[in-house]
Amino acid sequence: MRHAWIGLAIIVSAAVPLRAQTTPSDAKSAPTPAENMLNEMLKPAPAATAPATRPADVQAMRPEGYTPPVAPPQLLREGSDVIARRGYLQKLPDGPYSQIAFVDDPSQPKLAPMLVLPNLQLMSMEDAGSATRQNLIFAVSGTTTEYKGKNYILLEPGPEDVSRQIPQLDMPPASQQGPVSADQMLSDMLAASSQPAGLPPPSAEPSADRASGSGALPPKAPLVNVLRERSQVFDRVARLSRSPDGIQEQITLESDGTALQDPPLILLPNLKLVALEGAAADRDARFRVTGMVTEYRGRNYILLQKVVVMSDSDRQF
Repeated sequence: MRHAWIGLAIIVSAAVPLRAQTTPSDAKSAPTPAENMLNEMLKPAPAATAPATRPADVQAMRPEGYTPPVAPPQLLREGSDVIARRGYLQKLPDGPYSQIAFVDDPSQPKLAPMLVLPNLQLMSMEDAGSATRQNLIFAVSGTTTEYKGKNYILLEPGPEDVSRQIPQLDMPPASQQGPVSADQMLSDMLAASSQPAGLPPPSAEPSADRASGSGALPPKAPLVNVLRERSQVFDRVARLSRSPDGIQEQITLESDGTALQDPPLILLPNLKLVALEGAAADRDARFRVTGMVTEYRGRNYILLQKVVVMSDSDRQF
């Protein structure tokens, strides 16, 4: 009996340490719900799979026979040069300016039609077209300006002088006439043996300004001559006003406001004119202007190069 109790005590003492060793291990192997949630959050996210087709590779569906629109020519920046581009001169019925429509040349960038700033070269081209009654093609060069989303061009004298005497040529019927080049027209004129009977040569004497004398608003205004083309107006005080026809803006040189020896100058469209109009909300404002003068049909025009708004302190003097 004694030996039986000793054996039972050994079995119990051996079982207690064994139970104490296995219980913590069993608790650790069974994580709590909070631990499970944390482990899921710490797992790295699976890499996103790239789409089978990229948007750039998708081609838009077009109906049969569809032709994509041609992008319009871009507006040229002011001061850009146009060199020896061929085009037709067209008179616009709804404005004071003519325009040049350029002939497409695959070797050069396409140009949108440009309005032509008035000067002696434009006058010569118009006279040549009127005398020949032909749809002339001119090779033109010039400098562009910008005004309210449109391009204008100030023409330079071309290689052919269209202002020379234009003889009366034997013209084919109007139905047979087509576009001819200015070079061909001038060659025909030089080869003609008949006595010239067209336009008179330009006079070396300056002509009277149409806005002076009887054409001026003040009574008994003196008759003054137009300024020579490419004359320079430098740092003159001027006021802004409307032309007599109410269509264009012009400036009056104030420093000569009593003697009226300087004719009003019609403003040619460019970015400086935009700035001048923006600063002229006060119609009593005065400006110091610098610019280049052009001549067209008995009037002077000015292409502004510098405009300075005079301050109130300057107006006292």
